[in-house]
Amino acid sequence: MMELLSNFFQNLGNENLGLATPAFLLFLPLALFPLLLRGHSSFSYPSIAILPLDTLSIWLERCWRVLGALTIGFVALGLAGFYWSGDSIERIGRGAHIMLVLDRSASMNDNFADKTLQNSSKIEVARRVLQTFVSKSREDLIGMVTFSTSPILAAPLGGDKEAVLSALKATEAGGMGFTAVARGLGLALDFYEGKPVTGARVVVLVSDGGAHLESKTQDMLRNMFKRQGASLYWIFLRSANSPGLSKPEEEGHDDAYPEYHLHRFFGSMGVPYKAYEAENPLAVEQAVADIARLKNQAVRYKEAAPRRDLSAIFYWLAFICACGLLAFHLTEVKQWRTA
Repeated sequence: MMELLSNFFQNLGNENLGLATPAFLLFLPLALFPLLLRGHSSFSYPSIAILPLDTLSIWLERCWRVLGALTIGFVALGLAGFYWSGDSIERIGRGAHIMLVLDRSASMNDNFADKTLQNSSKIEVARRVLQTFVSKSREDLIGMVTFSTSPILAAPLGGDKEAVLSALKATEAGGMGFTAVARGLGLALDFYEGKPVTGARVVVLVSDGGAHLESKTQDMLRNMFKRQGASLYWIFLRSANSPGLSKPEEEGHDDAYPEYHLHRFFGSMGVPYKAYEAENPLAVEQAVADIARLKNQAVRYKEAAPRRDLSAIFYWLAFICACGLLAFHLTEVKQWRTA
């Protein structure tokens, strides 16, 4: 209790001090009622002017009213939910800086190539792939970006795996829109901008690869990967009618197999790149094992601490004041007129 009080007054002027439900502060004027209102008691005397002045009783009454006002005020402040946040905890770990990039386009709702998984869509398989990946990761910093027509930040790069797993669970709604691979990769690479290189930077793309990249877009991605020093791992989810990444280009059908062209472009970027055709769990295990062998330096990062609730301070103060009111009530003496 004393520690909470000390921390509260130290952070009283801190910008991180906030209110969860400030509407309850509207109840604060009720604290004026014990100070302004006066109860009416009946006396057995026709006039009390001749009674001697009782200084002790006057001060007891004043304390009674102040304690009543403080009790109401502290309850209102407790309900308002004072808290402070913004503290961060420095952590030291070893592992890669991994950005997961998940395709949520409409094509991910199609069936998977593996005949044993015909009842599962590619987005369902992708979710299981990434859940396995996140669960098996060590002390890596992991973030997640989803994309279809536009990219969305699902979880920032950090050490909170539960946030990533929760973001993966949110993909149960299925996919929609087009496959804008470049936008998803670009948003993932932006998280490395301006940060010190203290570990291997890895972008893990999980997609069916149904996208065409213009030459200008290819140059942009190539420059971004080289500037950030990031490697690319592509877990390719092959559709039932797709020949895969190794299909040779057929003359006169340059655009027939976008996944093949995308694979060839990734291999020409000049950065570490490897693709996995995830048709079975072994491909996923191989991808996880390869990333686990990456050599990393010790990485320092700051993790946001949960905000600290200060409501207990005001509830305790209200309880103490209420105990004071009870004590005053027990000392009250009433004289009854006997017939």
